[in-house]
Amino acid sequence: MGMRAGARLGNGAAYLILALFSVLTVYPILWVFLGSFKETNEFYNHIWGLPASLNWDNYVRAWEMAQIGTRMVNSVIVTVSALAILLVVSTTAAYALSRLRFPGVTVLYALFLASMMIPSETTVIPLFLTVKEMGLLNTRLALILTYAAGGLAFSIVTLHAFLKSIPHEPEEAALVDGANRLQVFAHVILPLVRPALATVVIIQGMHFWNEFFLALIFVRDVALQTLPLGMTQFFFQYTSDWTLYFAALSIVTAPVIALFVAMQRQFVDGLTAGAVKG
Repeated sequence: MGMRAGARLGNGAAYLILALFSVLTVYPILWVFLGSFKETNEFYNHIWGLPASLNWDNYVRAWEMAQIGTRMVNSVIVTVSALAILLVVSTTAAYALSRLRFPGVTVLYALFLASMMIPSETTVIPLFLTVKEMGLLNTRLALILTYAAGGLAFSIVTLHAFLKSIPHEPEEAALVDGANRLQVFAHVILPLVRPALATVVIIQGMHFWNEFFLALIFVRDVALQTLPLGMTQFFFQYTSDWTLYFAALSIVTAPVIALFVAMQRQFVDGLTAGAVKG
């Protein structure tokens, strides 16, 4: 009985800690969302209270004044295009590294692992010179290519670990039935790695959506700017009107939250599946 009581107490403490962390994580987001509906005077007078009414005018003004429409289109184009390139390259590379035997495969995989330890800031100058030499400065393509290339190492390592947990029998059966490697990859492997793909999409998609530094360096034209650049400029222009800024933040973060909610089950499966050999 004593051991059971101790176990219950331990579980209760664990649940309490998790609940506390959940509140600390969710409350700032909820506070920003609720604050976006307040009038400016109401926000300063009742900063922690609920809004007296839903003031949608903040959203209309934020959308127009921060040029969110144009910048959101740019962010969507850059993020989706970079993810498409990243998924095609990383899935095929991870499949080759995990399934095919060729000279240098271990060294190549070790290089991808090692590249994850290189601070991205150290590559900015050569990256800028390369983009300039290619004539891609002040274009969306500069962001698309650099984002996709920057996410390759993490994506390949993640997919490689997941593929290692998948048994070879389904592939061997397909090969015996006359399928070639491309058919096996498309019809056998891809359906099995969906959880890992969801993990890559969420983590890299959030990074691409929120990336600021490279966008600041490569893009100068206002018509080509992504949301992080626009939000930074908007913040410095309207630092006294927090309700307006909160409305803009709520609009910008909504797509990321929706993506995570839609793919959270696959995200968790992708993170845990590679940890235990199936």
